[in-house]
Amino acid sequence: MIRTRLIILTIGLLTAAPAFAQTNVAGDWDFTINSPQGSNTTRVTLKQDAEKLSGLFKSPAGELPFTGTMDGSDMKFTFTINFQGMPLDIAMTGKVDGDSIVGKANFGGFAEGDWTAKRVADTAAAAPPAPTAAPAATDTASTISVGGIAGKWDVTVKTPGGEIPASATFSEDAGKVSGMFGGPMGDVPVSGTLEGHALKVTMTAQTPQGPMTVVLTGDIDGDTIANGKADVAGMGQMEWTAKRTKQ
Repeated sequence: MIRTRLIILTIGLLTAAPAFAQTNVAGDWDFTINSPQGSNTTRVTLKQDAEKLSGLFKSPAGELPFTGTMDGSDMKFTFTINFQGMPLDIAMTGKVDGDSIVGKANFGGFAEGDWTAKRVADTAAAAPPAPTAAPAATDTASTISVGGIAGKWDVTVKTPGGEIPASATFSEDAGKVSGMFGGPMGDVPVSGTLEGHALKVTMTAQTPQGPMTVVLTGDIDGDTIANGKADVAGMGQMEWTAKRTKQ
């Protein structure tokens, strides 16, 4: 009799197993990520194959794929963005509750934030607006003056993951600096000042987790920029140097 009851109990547990199946998150979601730069909402398309998770961020910075895992209602995925030549690993964890997700984000060990997501009811809804094209860079090679900032520069950014090459084109008018800073994610406008040999410029790039502002400072020494510091808002400081490109 006891053995019969055990067999019946085992069969009951096996037939009840589907109740513990993976949560299905496939579809379109609006992710709102609270980073050190503020809150930003991005459309994300999720795909799921059992415990395997994949997705695609759709933002003004372009589309960014990622992969991860599902464990019941627990979600985990990591992706890397190149912010003007500086790699930044972002680890996301979350818990799914129906058509909502609540989670935590780790920005490369520099900072942490939280995030939420809501399932999009109409998956045919319009995608986020296309990014606005950045202004074309002005060729300032003919205006290069020794000791000034005008011209094209080869930039090296020292990140926790190693040295990353980038480029910059600057122009100057009575101490006011403008130009473009180029990296793997495209060109970003910069503006700032040059007081004597002291350079200070600011740029804001669009990333999948929202706008990210960087302040660059350095000392102009002929065709070299030394003592360069890159302050990434809320994420710490990195070093950079540059050499003027010979034409």
